[in-house]
Amino acid sequence: MTMVLWGSTAIAGGNKATAQGPSEQFATAEAMRVMPKGATITDTTCKSIDVGFSSRYQCTITYTP
Repeated sequence: MTMVLWGSTAIAGGNKATAQGPSEQFATAEAMRVMPKGATITDTTCKSIDVGFSSRYQCTITYTP
């Protein structure tokens, strides 16, 4: 039996925040959670990561403080 955990990871620094999740919407929302309060989003990019028979998404938000 194989168990797959679908947790999220979010990291912020250098005016960028990156997160992973099971959907683009989830990963983007997770990245937004670690942005500084009052920051303005200037760009969002997402890429698909194949994991076994499914995909995860990694999204990066660029912001101005």
